[in-house]
Amino acid sequence: MEPKLLFFLCFVLLWKGANAQKSWSIEEKNLLVKQYIRTKSEVNSETASLTSAQWSFKEGPDKWSIAQVIEHLNMWSLLTQHDARYVIMLGENPELSNMVASDSVNTSFIYETNPHVSPDHTIPMGLVKDEANLKIFNSKYDEIIMAIEKSKLNFRKFVRPGINGRHRDLAQIYIVHYGHVDRHLRQIRRIKANPNFPK
Repeated sequence: MEPKLLFFLCFVLLWKGANAQKSWSIEEKNLLVKQYIRTKSEVNSETASLTSAQWSFKEGPDKWSIAQVIEHLNMWSLLTQHDARYVIMLGENPELSNMVASDSVNTSFIYETNPHVSPDHTIPMGLVKDEANLKIFNSKYDEIIMAIEKSKLNFRKFVRPGINGRHRDLAQIYIVHYGHVDRHLRQIRRIKANPNFPK
């Protein structure tokens, strides 16, 4: 094959691959909602019948209780709502959306098993007690689900500029959020599996 033709075909294939993710369909939106409903259901299933002693149990002095884990998730729901409103306020940015990495690149860190260090502003204070955390979680999660369901926007065209080119579109902001909940669901299950977890 002639080199110029080969170069052209490679360019077309790369361009199509890079832009395949820029579409936004009702099926993709429904899948996003489905993942939120799933993670909400799992959080409720894991915590709905906890006693006060179980809510406050810690694996060690420097560890979080389940109540603190849910408080941390509530902070992240607020941050996600803030990010979503911010990128919508910025408006569509086709140029930046073409520079956004794939979903898997944006979510790889959230699904890794290595420990993460939470930013200071997301460390729970432990002042919200027991199932009050769960009520807040459900309320904020329902707000996010409703916002996604009602939106008519193309989530791939609204982008939060990132440091060092780590841009994230609106769909990825939401995907990372429920992925973060999945991450802490593993933590909740680990806490409950501790031999000293109150019966």
